[in-house]
Amino acid sequence: MLAVMLGIAGFGAENVNYDKAKQGQLPAGWSAPAGHKWSVRPDKTAPSKPNVMRGTSAETESPLALFDSVVCLDGDLSVKFRIEMSQPGQHGNGAGIVWRYRDPGNYYLLSLSADEKNIVLEHVKNGVAEVLPTTGGKRVGNGVAEDIRAGQWHVVKVSFRGPKIQVFFGNRSLFTARDDDAQTPGKTGLWAKGPNGAAFDDFRIDKKG
Repeated sequence: MLAVMLGIAGFGAENVNYDKAKQGQLPAGWSAPAGHKWSVRPDKTAPSKPNVMRGTSAETESPLALFDSVVCLDGDLSVKFRIEMSQPGQHGNGAGIVWRYRDPGNYYLLSLSADEKNIVLEHVKNGVAEVLPTTGGKRVGNGVAEDIRAGQWHVVKVSFRGPKIQVFFGNRSLFTARDDDAQTPGKTGLWAKGPNGAAFDDFRIDKKG
C-alpha cells in the first residue's frame, strides 16, 4: 500500500514517502499519462529510506506523475528532489512540481534545472506554457538563479493562494508571483525531464481550499 498519512501540521495534509509502495511501478494513488516513465525505486541515499519515485523522459517530452488523492485550489506543496547526473554528451535533466492540474494542457509548473542553475515558474494554458513574472531573486534566463546541483538532494516548496504564489528553496523564501487568470482547482504532482531525469521523496500536499 502507498505510505500516506494525515499530517499533524495542518488539516488536509498528506505526506507520501513511497516506502511501502511496490518497487518497479507507480504507487497506488498516482497516475501518469501514457508513455510517461515513472516508478518506485530503491535508493540508499533517499531522505526517507528505502524508496524514491523516479521519472525519466526522452528529449522530446517531459513526463508528469499525478497524485490523484487530492484536488485543491489553494495549498502548500513540497518535495525533496535530486536531479540525476548527466552522462557524457547528455544534458537537460530537470525536476519540477505541478499544481492545479486540470488536464494535459492546463496546470502550473515550477521547474528546476541544475544545468541552467535556475527555477522557472510557468502557467500552461491550453497547451501553451507562459513564463510568469516574479518578484525577488536574481534573474537568469527565464527564471530565478539558484545553486541547484545535480546528484544532491534539495527541497522545494510552493505556496499558492488564489492569484498569489510564493516559492521556497531549501526552506528559504526565494520569490513571489501573481497570476490573475481565473483560478480552478486541480491535482498536484511531479515533473521530470531528460534521459536520467530526477528522483523524488517526501512529497507533501497541505490542502488549504
